[in-house]
Amino acid sequence: MSDSMRTVIVTVNVHGVGPEAAAVPGDDLFGRFGHGRYTYYLGLARLLDTLQDNGIAATFFWPICEVEHCGKLFDRCLADGHEIASHGNAFEDHLLLGERETEVLGRMHERLTALTGTAPRGFRAPTGTLTFNTIRCLRALGYVYDSSSFDDDAPYSLADDGGEGMVELPYSEGLCDATHFRRRFTQRRAELAMQEEFDALIEVEGYACLTLHPRGDIGVGRHARLAMLQRLLDRMRDGGVQFRRAADVAADVMVNGNAVWNGNPR
Repeated sequence: MSDSMRTVIVTVNVHGVGPEAAAVPGDDLFGRFGHGRYTYYLGLARLLDTLQDNGIAATFFWPICEVEHCGKLFDRCLADGHEIASHGNAFEDHLLLGERETEVLGRMHERLTALTGTAPRGFRAPTGTLTFNTIRCLRALGYVYDSSSFDDDAPYSLADDGGEGMVELPYSEGLCDATHFRRRFTQRRAELAMQEEFDALIEVEGYACLTLHPRGDIGVGRHARLAMLQRLLDRMRDGGVQFRRAADVAADVMVNGNAVWNGNPR
């Protein structure tokens, strides 16, 4: 790869009512948590429209439970050329799965493969938690990358974690909409923070991972926030970046079995 390559991966965590449903019984969930339902009615469609208008193929991390809530939007995601990656079954915490982890990951993988007709190549933990066994399980299922960590500024090998031939595509909390909106940042303050994070990351390693949510509370699905997102995408494009899907970046990182990013062993 060229030493001057500047890459942005646009990722979308498809969160509707799934996070609440994982903790609240179904009968008690009725009539509550409208921010999650906003995903199904408006947020996700608007985000898909924005990506389409910008000619960007993104990576969507889909939990199986959310596909069941908005199957037509899942189908549109596929038709628009976005990558479909794994995001668990129903927002399970891997630290609590114990011996069930292998079975849960296998069931998730089988279901998503059946839905898309193609085995997913990437995974992001639904609650951000992994165990010492997670990467090994993913490798056995044929995954080529994980994107659950924010412990580095650029892609790196997962061989030391049992993921021989796999890479980590780290994300940045500063380039995640939920980081700022969970803290009740104003839209302007969130926009400035994300701009500063992008400017710094792209200069350091030529890599940035933008993470978005379509929810009405922590995400960019609301109409007033779409202008903020558009300005951020324009800034990235003006910075000379290539927008790429996560699986395509992961494939380029592995060179003869070794992880290399912009000419540097990783």
